[in-house]
Amino acid sequence: MRRRALAAAAATAVTAALLLGADAAAVAHGLHMSELRLRLDGARLDGEWAVQLPDARLAVGLDPKLAGEPGRRDLAAREAALRAYLGSRLALAADGAPCPVVLQAAPAAWDGAQGLLTFRLAAACPSEPLRLGLRTDLLFDLDAGHRAYFSVEDSRVTHAGLLRADRRAVTLDVHRFRAGEVVSEFVREGARHIWGGLDHVLFLLALLLPAPLVRQGGEWTRRAGLGPTAREVLKVVTAFTAAHSVTLGLAFAGFLLLPARTVEVAIALSVFAAAWNNLRPFLPGRAWVMALGFGLVHGLGFAGALRNLALPTRARGLALASFNVGVELGQLAIVAAVLPLLYLGSRRAFYARLVMGAGSLAVAWLAVLWTLERAFGLTLVPRL
Repeated sequence: MRRRALAAAAATAVTAALLLGADAAAVAHGLHMSELRLRLDGARLDGEWAVQLPDARLAVGLDPKLAGEPGRRDLAAREAALRAYLGSRLALAADGAPCPVVLQAAPAAWDGAQGLLTFRLAAACPSEPLRLGLRTDLLFDLDAGHRAYFSVEDSRVTHAGLLRADRRAVTLDVHRFRAGEVVSEFVREGARHIWGGLDHVLFLLALLLPAPLVRQGGEWTRRAGLGPTAREVLKVVTAFTAAHSVTLGLAFAGFLLLPARTVEVAIALSVFAAAWNNLRPFLPGRAWVMALGFGLVHGLGFAGALRNLALPTRARGLALASFNVGVELGQLAIVAAVLPLLYLGSRRAFYARLVMGAGSLAVAWLAVLWTLERAFGLTLVPRL
């Protein structure tokens, strides 16, 4: 729970910095603030409302300048009135239907170092919302410069933002958690990522181009039959799957983090290496070794795409597994489509020089352009 609270607070702070802009400096120089943290579980909301001591005293008509422990003790006799004031200034709604808010009767938690009073609250909505409305009028009638930060954690993400006198309400789209929906959504995202990632596709194709051939005496010759070709493809696909699954999991868990530009440059170089190996073999007959080594880099690329999605708070492992399954299904669809074509093409004399040779040269050249683009921020390849 503490980890969730810290994550929500961090998300709130980041969003506030983006929203406030120049106002952020003003907050540090005297503007008062409060922070509302809510967690949505089905139709129930629980959370905390932290208010600065000067604001709390102002709300019940006390001198806001009396600070520290003396100010808190003086306020204690008016805490019931403060609780009533807070309750009347917060409104929650599930798809337009009110969710009555109740502040717990227990004394507010006092943080002397921060000068904060924190009240616990709960609300029961008529049903699990698709859209959650939040409105607060806290202190805006007394202090137009007040800032109310909020974070709402649902089963998928944490929403964060800022309310002020000229923006007192917000409506949030709630992401419900259903295991079946998480699986189907992230399987689709995984497949969509590999199909939409031309660098991943070309890396795989460059590895598969020599699968129906075998290197003998410095020349490419036909591999004997579809069975041996399929076994070679299986070795490549298995090695690539094992490698990118490892780094995808490690990066997703936060154990292996590299700058996005470094990863993207490395992926472009992997495409070049796979294509160049078909032209000037430095690992002849060992495409699976290249799939295993460079697959580790591609796994980091997959992790970057996964981190950009709205992940379920309580089912991150399920989302990761589903995304990886989607990547594998997308990969297998590519293999199923190209394997018969590669095998049939390899039965022709022109395959090694024209299909694999010219194709690999084109892929290698494109990979060089990608490397330069990603390393130096250039635009060399037209965007479709």
